[in-house]
Amino acid sequence: MNTRNLFVTVALLFSAGSVYAQTGAQTNTPFGSGEDSIRCRQNISLFSTHARSGNFQEAYDFWLKAYEECPASTKNIYIYGVRIAEWRLQNEQDPAKRQEALDMLLKLYDDRAKYFGDDPKYGLDFIMASKVSDYMRYMGDQTDYNKIYSWIKPAIDQYGQNATPRALFYLGYSSLNKAIKDEAWHDNYVKDYTYVTEALDKQLATADDAAKEEIQPLKTQTDELFALSGLADCETLVRMYGDKLEANKTDTTFLKNMLGMFHASDCENHSLYFQASKYLFAVQPSATAAMGLAKEAMESNRYDEASKYLQQAISLSKSARDRAACNYTLGLLEMRQGRYASARTYCNKALAEDASMGDALILIAQMYAATANSIFPGDAIKARCVYYLAVDKLQRAKTIDPSCAPRANRLIGQYSRNFPSPADVFMHPDLEKGKSLYIGGWIGESTVIR
Repeated sequence: MNTRNLFVTVALLFSAGSVYAQTGAQTNTPFGSGEDSIRCRQNISLFSTHARSGNFQEAYDFWLKAYEECPASTKNIYIYGVRIAEWRLQNEQDPAKRQEALDMLLKLYDDRAKYFGDDPKYGLDFIMASKVSDYMRYMGDQTDYNKIYSWIKPAIDQYGQNATPRALFYLGYSSLNKAIKDEAWHDNYVKDYTYVTEALDKQLATADDAAKEEIQPLKTQTDELFALSGLADCETLVRMYGDKLEANKTDTTFLKNMLGMFHASDCENHSLYFQASKYLFAVQPSATAAMGLAKEAMESNRYDEASKYLQQAISLSKSARDRAACNYTLGLLEMRQGRYASARTYCNKALAEDASMGDALILIAQMYAATANSIFPGDAIKARCVYYLAVDKLQRAKTIDPSCAPRANRLIGQYSRNFPSPADVFMHPDLEKGKSLYIGGWIGESTVIR
């Protein structure tokens, strides 16, 4: 055989061997072919065994070979790969190597999306949400929200409002953080927020109890972040909902979402809020709508009508906090009309629903102080003792609700100046420091002489 024929023969043999031994990465197949296919399966088996038992050090070399040579073979490459990358991050002290491990972790998610992004259960939206979660966990204050938005937005575009709740949340959250740093992004954030909250509302409407436990906290947090962002002013809300209200006046999801946002942003005095409340109450009587209608009636001093709506709100509400707020408002209405005993009854009902409602005790204290002279009309010294009781209520209000302490302290300072002087107490035949005094009239409670 001459040299030329020998060369051709060797080349053909080499080519034939390549056909029978090629990696999955080279052939764009899950396992590759020939010996490479066998080695791929062996590496998968070996790294899976070690990784399942938490022995990531032993698993690493086998896993890396499988990842490099047959990345489309099994999702386990990426499921265990994330754990291996996290193991490296937790055990690596060198900043450069930690960054290398983080880069590998993020690339794992990109490659999983490339090879398994069409998985019917754990598709692109799930994968990108997981990537965002890990990225934020390791980056902390250095998180780049432009990156997060660029990762999550294509998944939302692909899956629409059927995307996973966590992916939807991250879209809104990253958009908010972009808006905080860039005023030009504000309108985009409002659009993203509206899209996310509508999607989560729709998912909640058809979710089972287990799914609701995941969706509802994300929905609540999305709304709270919007309300606290400073971007949710009344003008913005009117621009968001104003043109859509008439077209959606029978859409309970739209109306509840709108009313919730106006409430969270302290825009309940706007005429649009009242109109939405009327539409919702007509379609589906609810506590939220009844409270909105009550507020409108109060603004116009239609107290009887306001009281009727508040009573309906109490009967419809499943929230103890909302029932407490309604009872407290009924107390305010009764106080404005001089019906103090009834007002106190409603305040006590509010406290029964929400034991930390300091405002209810403050209102009772104010009513006690306002009627002090009528309790002991012929005894100015005893009348001033009513302020002891008012201050008792204010002290309790501070204890159960620290947020109302500034208000309570201001009133305590004001009312304490009306206490009888030590000389007044000493000279009065019915009073003695440290002894109990019954305050009659509509109050009917006892206090201690200071």
